[in-house]
Amino acid sequence: MKQYNLYLIITAVILLAGCVNESVQGGAGNNSDGEKFELRLGHIGPAEADHPWEKFAVEFTEKIHEETNGNINIDTYPASQLGADRVMTESIQQGTLEMGLISTIAMGNFVPELQLWDLPYIFPLDNQVVDEILEGPIGETLAEKASEKGLVIIGYWENDWRSMTNSIKPIRNVEDLEGAKIRVVENQASLEWFERVGSIPTPMAFSELYTSLQQGTIDGQDNGPILSYGSRLHEAQQYLTLTNHMYAPLAVVVSEKIWDQFSEDEQNLMKELAVEIGRQQREYSRKTSEEYIQKMKDEGIEIEELKEEELAKFRESAETTYEELAATIGQDLIDQMLEYRND
Repeated sequence: MKQYNLYLIITAVILLAGCVNESVQGGAGNNSDGEKFELRLGHIGPAEADHPWEKFAVEFTEKIHEETNGNINIDTYPASQLGADRVMTESIQQGTLEMGLISTIAMGNFVPELQLWDLPYIFPLDNQVVDEILEGPIGETLAEKASEKGLVIIGYWENDWRSMTNSIKPIRNVEDLEGAKIRVVENQASLEWFERVGSIPTPMAFSELYTSLQQGTIDGQDNGPILSYGSRLHEAQQYLTLTNHMYAPLAVVVSEKIWDQFSEDEQNLMKELAVEIGRQQREYSRKTSEEYIQKMKDEGIEIEELKEEELAKFRESAETTYEELAATIGQDLIDQMLEYRND
C-alpha cells in the first residue's frame, strides 16, 4: 500500500513538472488551444468606408477573422472614438486597448527613437525609397525599440506627406511662416522646428483641431491632404502648401499584453497580413491624396507647390533640428536615414 501511494506521488510530481515546463516554454505565442479573442482597433481617421485608414483597417480585420477561422475578431473604432493618438498609445501600452493605427509622429513621446521620422525633410521625396526604409533595417530597428515599450509594431502603413494649410496667406517660403499660429503634434521635433522657422507651434489633440480652426484660435495646421480633406479641415482654411516637410508613417500597433497571448502562427499571420495590406494601403493612399488635393482645389482652396530653391531653404532650416535631437534619437540613426537622401 505504501509503495502504491509513493508511486502516485511520484507520478503527480512528474505531471506537475511537465505542466510548469510547458507554461514556461509557452511565453509569447502560447495560444495552442485555439482561444478566441475579441479585440478593438482604434484610429483617428474618418469613418468613411473608402478612406485609406478605415478601408484597409476593415480589410485587415476581415482577413484576420477569415484566416484564424474566427478565433481573432477585431472591430474598428475610427474617428477618435477611443481617444486621440496619445490616449490610444497609452492605452495600448497599458493593455487597456488591444490595437491601433497610430501615426508614428504621435508615438515619439513613448519611443524617442521614432522621432527620427519626425525630423523635417529627413525622408527622400521618392515614395519607392520611402517603402524601402519602412520595410528595411531602419523600420525593423524602430519596431524593436517600440516593442521594448510594450508597443508591438507589426507593419507600417501610410498617414501622408504632411503639408500646411492656413487661413492667413499663401506659404511660398520659410519667411511666410513668421508669426503664424500652427497646430502641431506634441513632440520635440515639431515644436523645435516650427518655432525655429518663426511660427508659433501650438500642440492640441486632433479631435479639437476643426473647432480651433473654425474659431480662429489657431491659423493653420500641418496634416497631409488625406486627413485634412477627409476630416473637412479645409472648410476652415483658405490656403494649402504642399511643403511635404514630414512623411508620416502609420503604425499597426498591438499591445504587448495581448500579443503575448497569441500563438506563434497567429503572430506570424498578423505580421504577414499587416505588411501585405500595408503595401496596398500605401499605394491607395497616394492616389487618394492626389484626388483630395484636386478636390480641395475644386472647392476653392488655393494650392501652392514650393519652388526648388525655396524647398532647398526649407531643408536647410531643418538641419539644426537634426543636431538638437541627435542625443535623443541617436546620431547613427540620423546618418542612416540621410544615406537615403539624394539632394
